[in-house]
Amino acid sequence: MPVFSLLMPVKELLRQNRNWVILAAAFFAAGSLYAYLSPAFQAAPLPGLGGQFEELEQLFKVFLDNPPVITCLLVFVNNFVAMVQMLFLGVLAGLSPLATLFLNGYLLGAVAATFKAQGGPVWLMLLTGILPHGIFELFALFLCGAFGLKFGYHCIAAPLPGKTRRQSFREIWKEVVSVIPLVVILLLAAAAIEIFVTAPLVARLGP
Repeated sequence: MPVFSLLMPVKELLRQNRNWVILAAAFFAAGSLYAYLSPAFQAAPLPGLGGQFEELEQLFKVFLDNPPVITCLLVFVNNFVAMVQMLFLGVLAGLSPLATLFLNGYLLGAVAATFKAQGGPVWLMLLTGILPHGIFELFALFLCGAFGLKFGYHCIAAPLPGKTRRQSFREIWKEVVSVIPLVVILLLAAAAIEIFVTAPLVARLGP
């Protein structure tokens, strides 16, 4: 049987799973709002957050020590591994995608709150530091999160209508395989834009 015959039309998949994508985006937004609006965070950085930022900064420096093309590939591989892990660990009651979506949103909200506390325009930070590559990366994140949550719900809590849990797993697996090429394209685009567009924009705004 040809491999392509096993794939489902991506446009139809997105339409059928629109609510799952919205749910994934909602968990992300909840994390962002929680960090951004938290009174405790407005007063002082939350415990452990500084260490997370330092680790991210060190990782970014390691990436930038390489030629731009290599850096793009490193960013892509790092993001792809993280998202695939989140997706496939969704079978564990959907806990991994739920936590990953919330924490990624939380980090974005924390960065925005920190930028605001330092007197910087949040809209400018979002426009230059997040939006260019974030459109693609966040869409990929929501896709993987959506199917991870779907895995967890239909393989643990309630099977797909008229199917067993095993049949539900196979059906959702077929959807995942079909959407992975789109995720790869989105992450490649995000990595390229992050290195060649976002990084120069942020550097120009820096001191």
